[in-house]
Amino acid sequence: MVRQTKRKIALTLVAIMLVSNTIFAQADKLILRSLDGSAVNLSSLRGKVVVLSFGGTWVPMASRELSALQKIADRYTPRGVQFYWVSVNSARAGARNYISDADLQAFAQKHQIRMNVLRDPDQEAYQAFGLDALPTLVILDQEGKVARKHVGFGTEQGDSMGVLVRELEQLLK
Repeated sequence: MVRQTKRKIALTLVAIMLVSNTIFAQADKLILRSLDGSAVNLSSLRGKVVVLSFGGTWVPMASRELSALQKIADRYTPRGVQFYWVSVNSARAGARNYISDADLQAFAQKHQIRMNVLRDPDQEAYQAFGLDALPTLVILDQEGKVARKHVGFGTEQGDSMGVLVRELEQLLK
């Protein structure tokens, strides 16, 4: 009985590692587009801690989330952390949750977002990271591996933003 339990645990750990490696391999090949049309290849960010905040303009707490995230970005960008807000809004006119680049830029300006805004209109990155909710923060370590995913949002220090600060401090040691 003990041997079977140990074997099940070992198989579960192997499965987790395989899924984790698959997500890493997919994410490493991701290229997202910024609002100025340039490409951001996640593999080119290796060596840096990266925070990807996936969201959409229709998400109810988007303005509060982005304001709190921008404050943290202002604090950690000088320390080399790269911050991106990744919009999953559609880029196809007439599609549900469509927003043009110009309107997305206006949204970012309205909410005083100075971090880079990227587009993931077909949700390739969203799916590659195995996400299923918005907003979700994905923190990549210096090797480009997912260090943490945090689903949901809180603007208080004890909530997700506090978790983000603690995780960044740990990764920057």
